[in-house]
Amino acid sequence: MINKLDITILVAPLDWGLGHAVRCIPLINHLLQSGCKVIIAAEGLQKKLLKTEFPNGIFVNIPGYK
Repeated sequence: MINKLDITILVAPLDWGLGHAVRCIPLINHLLQSGCKVIIAAEGLQKKLLKTEFPNGIFVNIPGYK
């Protein structure tokens, strides 16, 4: 069985508004509570929103899709 602490997940919401980023918040919370390491890839308003929700999160810059 895989130890959940050994799982790293990249979450990269689309930049087509804030809806994708907002819907990622409960997902990220669940992953963190499960012991997963979560890396958030975003830019612009999505990154700003997610940094507010996860100030100690691991963030990487990723160019938007638009």
